[in-house]
Amino acid sequence: MNTQKVLLGALLAQPDLAPYSLPDLDVEHFAPDVQPVFAAVSGFWNSTGTLDAVQICERYPDLKTAVMGCFDEWSAECVRATRPNVEKWTHLVLEQAALTKFQSLAFQAGSSLTTFADLPDLYSKMGEALTLDREDQDFKPIGELVDNYVRKLNEKPKYIPSGIPVLDKHLHLSPGNLFIIGGRPSAGKTALSLQMACEQARRGFRVCYFSLETDPDTLTARIISNRLAVPLADVKSKTVPQSDLDSLADLHKLPLFIRSASGKGTGWIKAQAQRMKAQVIFIDYLQLLAASKAKDRYQQITSISIGLHELAQTTGILVVALAQLNRNAAHASPSTADLKESGQLEQDADAILLLSDDGEEYQAILAKNKEGRIGEIPLTFDKPRQRFLAVTSELEGR
Repeated sequence: MNTQKVLLGALLAQPDLAPYSLPDLDVEHFAPDVQPVFAAVSGFWNSTGTLDAVQICERYPDLKTAVMGCFDEWSAECVRATRPNVEKWTHLVLEQAALTKFQSLAFQAGSSLTTFADLPDLYSKMGEALTLDREDQDFKPIGELVDNYVRKLNEKPKYIPSGIPVLDKHLHLSPGNLFIIGGRPSAGKTALSLQMACEQARRGFRVCYFSLETDPDTLTARIISNRLAVPLADVKSKTVPQSDLDSLADLHKLPLFIRSASGKGTGWIKAQAQRMKAQVIFIDYLQLLAASKAKDRYQQITSISIGLHELAQTTGILVVALAQLNRNAAHASPSTADLKESGQLEQDADAILLLSDDGEEYQAILAKNKEGRIGEIPLTFDKPRQRFLAVTSELEGR
């Protein structure tokens, strides 16, 4: 079945179905021989608000045979022109267009004219090619949106817990969010992210951890220290009793995947996350992501931030990105102004947690939170055992 021609033929047969297809399509989604027909159909619909095969053929006489060919293609399939079928065919057209674009980019990557410096940009474009709209992005009347809200009154919000109860009390992360964990060196960013990753995987979420700084074996040692509540030094020296290590058997069942991503960019990470069907990804840390075609470091981090936000929004993946904070005023409470090298991070993030340890007091501050309150979170970092624990505080009792 020629899906592209069948779709256009079905729309000509049932013009009232055009709003469920044409707004999502563009001429580049179609094969060269079908592009003139789509351009004629789409142009006629945009100018008149309806479709009429006879009038289209009169307006574009050179396309009469091709237009009627699409109608005949649909008729020959003996399939009803219904909204579910039209939406299904539209999605198939988008998938085929994405596949064609990806194959073209792959061919370009294999060309002898392609240099190593070209690869990051090609990886980014490949990631974009794999992105399909997760839901209809067209205008919706407010009445329909209200009705949708009422229908879902009995449905609980689809939050992805961090797995740390005192944090989840105030933080409500959803699919498609960008959550930034910022901290100065040795404040526990990686330890917190690993603890979250394990807890989310334990709850059945498929988690991918991309490390741009630390190798997987070192991260594994930190996870073992956290899960067994034993000193990291004992794990590194391999003096943990075998009986304790046996209790790590449950880790084999977790859908948690770790890999090095040194030198990679957001496009590559997006492609890998989609390949792994990840629901949550961690990036440690974002300032190390590769960014091409930027004049200076500020523009590089701005580009990375926008890329991560786009990744989360277009895939529905919860993106947890670690970020370095400036060393300014080391004994002062951290703020979003301390995020290194770009204010875009604060703008793009749905939530920001800042960590600080000046040797006298440990602070975990929820500095931005679109879904709840901000303020200090009663968390402390047990550094020897690489774990975060709740502490009693005024906020906890509220």
